[in-house]
Amino acid sequence: MFKKIFSRDIVLCVALGANVNNADEWLKYAEREMRGDRSHSKMTMTIQTPNWNRTLEIESDVEGKKQALSTIQSPPKEKGIRTLRIENKMWNYFPKLKRKVAVSSSMLLASWMGSDFTNDDILKASSMAEDYNHKFGKDEGEFKVIENTAKSNSKVMWPKIVTLASKDDCLPRMYKYYDKEDKLRRTLTFSNIKNFDGHKVPAHWEMVPEENKTKKTIIDYKSLSFDVKFKPDHFSQKNLTSN
Repeated sequence: MFKKIFSRDIVLCVALGANVNNADEWLKYAEREMRGDRSHSKMTMTIQTPNWNRTLEIESDVEGKKQALSTIQSPPKEKGIRTLRIENKMWNYFPKLKRKVAVSSSMLLASWMGSDFTNDDILKASSMAEDYNHKFGKDEGEFKVIENTAKSNSKVMWPKIVTLASKDDCLPRMYKYYDKEDKLRRTLTFSNIKNFDGHKVPAHWEMVPEENKTKKTIIDYKSLSFDVKFKPDHFSQKNLTSN
């Protein structure tokens, strides 16, 4: 019986090979696929509420955990707004006001541009694989359940995140975010797996806040490149405020 179950897991999640029973490896694999070492992406973000909807077109550049730059390309009202992170520091730039605003660490959980994603989400400041301890929970049907609890020395926004990962391709289909009172605060679901530059990545993301399920924010990746190089001053305050 053990041989039968073990061989089934290997077949269903062949990318992990002999590491299929190691929860740490599931998170490392997903992060390599979805984040890589650096990336350039184009996406739409649609914010849906009972009273109004709006869609932003965004370009995002990320290098490791330490540097990220996002730029809104449309609509015209928000065009050119940029958000930059270098190490643990963050700034927003509003071109129409010609104003740069520092974002304090206490604002990392604040909404980004009125969406259900936070500043921390957009700038990928934390790493699930590196900043959390991982253990398997009880499987839920076709999903492996992985409980991720923050390491004592990590500076992450969420004490616990529960991952539901597909047994077919090892990639996440859902993140459940819990606060320090162990209360579920929001749920992020993933779908539409695509091959971007040799990486398998969910192209469709939906974030729903637990306290108001009539709202949600949808991200759709239009393009995503991992074989990119950035100029030395790309992630800089000078570039942040350049036209």
